[in-house]
Amino acid sequence: MIEFYHVSKAYNGWPALHDVSFKIDKGEFVFLTGHSGAGKTTLLRLIFRADAPDEGQILVNNRNLLHLRESEVPYLRRTIGFVFQDFRLLPKKTVFENVALALKVTGMPEGVLRVKVAETLSAVGLGHKPDAMPLTLSAGEQQRVCLARAIVSDPQILLADEPTGNLDADLSGEILELMKSANARGTTVVLATHNRELLKRWRRRVMRLEQGRMAEDRSLEA
Repeated sequence: MIEFYHVSKAYNGWPALHDVSFKIDKGEFVFLTGHSGAGKTTLLRLIFRADAPDEGQILVNNRNLLHLRESEVPYLRRTIGFVFQDFRLLPKKTVFENVALALKVTGMPEGVLRVKVAETLSAVGLGHKPDAMPLTLSAGEQQRVCLARAIVSDPQILLADEPTGNLDADLSGEILELMKSANARGTTVVLATHNRELLKRWRRRVMRLEQGRMAEDRSLEA
C-alpha cells in the first residue's frame, strides 16, 4: 500500500528526512510520532505527492511516485484523504460545499453527490449543519468538517497531520473514533501526532521519527 525505500528529503539544505524505509499494508492504522520538526509532515507530504524525495523510492498503491507524470498526480490524490491540523476550510463556502468539493472534481452526478455528502456529514455528527459557515463552528466541529471532506470519497488512504492538536481530550477521542471507523471500513490510516496519551489509549503500530530518521517502528496492539 505505502512503501518507502531509503527516502531522504531536504529543504534549503536542512535534512527533513534521512534514509527512511518502511512498509504499511492495506488496512493498517499507524501512528506517526515524534517531536515538532522530526519530519512527520514531510513524510505525509511525500505520500500525498505534495513534494518529491531527493533520494530513494516511494510506492503508493504499487505505483512508483517518481515515475508519476504531473498529469497523473490529481488521480493519485483522489485515492487519498488528508486531514489538516489547521482545517484549511474555505471560509466563504458552507459546510456542505466544503465537503462536496472533494466529489465535484470526480464528476459525480449532482443527485448522488448530495446524498453522499449528507450521509458523510451525518456520520461525523454534523448532519444538522450543512448550511453553516466554517467560522461559526467550534474547533471540534471544524475538524469534523475537515474529516468529512477527507473521507467523503471513500479514499484508500487517510493521512492526518496532528488532527487533534487544537482539541481537548474528549474531542480528540471523538475524532479518533471516527478515524477508527474509517479504518474498520478498509481505509489505511496514517495519523501524525505527538500526543503520547493517544498512543496509550489507542494501541496501534507506532512509527517514531527523530531528527528525520526512523528511530522506532513497533506494534502496540494488544
